[in-house]
Amino acid sequence: MKLLAALVLCVSVLSSCRAAPVRNPYAFRDGTATSADGVPIHYRAGGTGATALVFVHGWLGDASWWEPTMRSCATRRRVVALDLAGHGRSGDARTDWSVENFAADVVAVCDELELENIVLLGHSMSGTITVEAARRLGPRVRLLVPIDTLNDLEWDLPPEVWAEFFAGLRADFPNAVDSFFRGMLFAPSSPPAVVERVVGQARRAPGERSVRMLERARAYDLRAAVATLAVPIHALNSDLNETKLATNREYARRFEVTVMPGVGHWPMLEDPRGFAQALERVLAAE
Repeated sequence: MKLLAALVLCVSVLSSCRAAPVRNPYAFRDGTATSADGVPIHYRAGGTGATALVFVHGWLGDASWWEPTMRSCATRRRVVALDLAGHGRSGDARTDWSVENFAADVVAVCDELELENIVLLGHSMSGTITVEAARRLGPRVRLLVPIDTLNDLEWDLPPEVWAEFFAGLRADFPNAVDSFFRGMLFAPSSPPAVVERVVGQARRAPGERSVRMLERARAYDLRAAVATLAVPIHALNSDLNETKLATNREYARRFEVTVMPGVGHWPMLEDPRGFAQALERVLAAE
């Protein structure tokens, strides 16, 4: 009887093992979370591992910008990319395009997926958004990785210059944003296909709403927010603009930077392989 019972137990265990599916880290799935103001937020998730990389695109982008990087990281970590409200496949019924509301989009996705041990990666405008999201997520966040942003926490322009910039965007958004992106944000070596993809996407964006996003981002007190964080920050920036470590460390003592040479403002699109390798070094250093 003891032998028979042991055989039954072995068969049961083996059957359970066979029944347990092996997760394919590349089988990404799409889902929706609801932000604090009721806006549906689209996300794409996959990968496997104890750490969750949460990718947040910048102004006028979408989750698809992260697809190559997500695939590079999927065998070792969970990977999640979301469309902020007003972008991609997320809803746009929002009245206040503030950093705080965008941060709530990030929190909603992290809560929906019950993510812990989070690395927040925010490109451009979303460097600021992930700072606010980290404040809200607290100890669930282990690292912030700003991407070509937060170069100088004390940088600003005179109010009249900002007013002129915003007025130019409002007057003729497609051509103004085209000129801004091509003239200021790409490197001479930026791949033409990437330039056309990013610029074309920006030209199609709703102008007034897009300008309000930038105006509200400027109103956010980034320096005060960064100073409240205990989480380390390791920026992954291009060499187009200097990252001022001494200045930034006045607000965030644990601020580091890895510089990618020869790329513009969108390193994950311009050099996907180099970006994934640089990101892996950033993650390994923390």
